[in-house]
Amino acid sequence: MDKKTKNFGINAILKLYDLRLLWKGAKYPLIFTVIIVSIFLFVGEIDKEIIKSVVDLILSIIPSLLGFVLSGYALLIGFGNIEIIAKRRQTEVDKEKPTLYQKVSTVFAVALIMQIVLLVFTFILKVLLQVDLPCIFDNCIACEIVNYIVFILLIFGLLYVTVMIKDLVVNIFNFSQIQHFFINKAPDPTNTTTETE
Repeated sequence: MDKKTKNFGINAILKLYDLRLLWKGAKYPLIFTVIIVSIFLFVGEIDKEIIKSVVDLILSIIPSLLGFVLSGYALLIGFGNIEIIAKRRQTEVDKEKPTLYQKVSTVFAVALIMQIVLLVFTFILKVLLQVDLPCIFDNCIACEIVNYIVFILLIFGLLYVTVMIKDLVVNIFNFSQIQHFFINKAPDPTNTTTETE
């Protein structure tokens, strides 16, 4: 890959949002997923009806969440003040590190990708459940294992994209604080009075 294209696309997102950040974001969803799955292990089995309920829950939440995050991303990109971003870049000591603007943009991109993957996965499950294939999600040992794996993936995915909203809010706040700082620091262009003493 040449140097010009390495700053764009999925590769750039993966470069800026590395495994360390993925693991950091996955800690709490993983803990809550283990708790929820443990409760279901003690209460009873995960059957087709439970999978259907979780699929319906996700399909009722994720499209709205996806629209919300996409709107926020569009606002950030559309209304980001280029002059402030450039000033912020000039004040940074290490110019090789990603800027806050890049970090915020990357978190939005990862959140959108995760939500899209979860939505597509859940939609495929919904179709499989509607077709009602004889072996899928029925009562047999292999089907129970599949049910638990699907349940874990669904719960973890839902919790992960939900927890990412906190990161989005914090990043937007930080970005707005920097804009506020540079706006207050800049001289007022409307002030045309001169000192004549």
